[in-house]
Order: sequence, then structure tokens, then C-alpha cells
Amino acid sequence: MARVLVVLAAAAAAAAGSASVAAAPALTTATAACSTHSFAIAFDPKRRAVLTDGGHVLASVSFTSRFISGRCRRVPNPNRYDSGGFGVGIVTRASFRCLTSKPIRVHVSATTNGAGRVIGGGLVVGIGSDTRLRVIASATLSRKGGRYSSRVYRAATYCKLGA
Repeated sequence: MARVLVVLAAAAAAAAGSASVAAAPALTTATAACSTHSFAIAFDPKRRAVLTDGGHVLASVSFTSRFISGRCRRVPNPNRYDSGGFGVGIVTRASFRCLTSKPIRVHVSATTNGAGRVIGGGLVVGIGSDTRLRVIASATLSRKGGRYSSRVYRAATYCKLGA
């Protein structure tokens, strides 16, 4: 639990202290390639999801903002997402560490309501290319309850809970 709070505080500090983020317009959707093969996700369903490489924040998403670090190179959005086999989503605070055989790709996006107002966001981490992304972890933030509530999914073959 303490580790989740430390990671969330680091993400808030990185987002607030980055001149490029403060001067740039808010991201609605973006994809980036990061050179790391291991990463951790800290998920707080009432606040944000943060992706780190152990020491640096690579991406984060909250109800009002999305962020991708300059450590990752922007690439085109994938044409297709393969995201089967996750099982039940986790709806409580959680953190986990994942290990892949290839560099990861990160996709952040805004969730809007019918009037076009941003009401949440999503963070997807996977391996693959511009044409096809194999999703390893996915976090969705939403203010709605029930089956539309905030949740995080992980591929058990790549990720272990409790990191």
C-alpha cells in the first residue's frame, strides 16, 4: 500500500514539474514505444493509474489528464488490439510488476461522455507494432459504477500482483 502511494506521489510530482506537460495541450490519445522490458503499474480506482519502469514514471492517466514521458518515443496508434485472457478486472487499489521479452508500447486515451466532456481515461500497455498490439495490462478510469466502474486488468503470464 505504501509503495502505491509513493508511486502515485512521484507521478503527480513528475506531471506537475514537467515544463513540456504544463505548456502542452492535454492529450486526448497517444501511443509511444518505450525501451523497457519490465514495468510496474500502480492503480488507484478513485485517482489514477501510473506506469513506471521501476524508477521513472513512463505514463499516467487520471480522470482529467493523460501523460506520456519523454523517455518514450511517440509512434502511430495501433490498428488492432489483442486483449484476450485477462479474466476478472481488479476494482480495488493494486500494484503489480510485469516482465516482457520485447520493448513495450503504451497507449493513453480520454473517455468522453455524449456531450464530449472528458469523464475518465485509459492506459494500455502491450508489445507489438503499429498494426497489432498484444495487450499485457489495461487500466480504465470511470466515474460510473457497476460494470462501468474503474478497473485494471493484467495478463497473468507477464504480470505478478503485489509488486
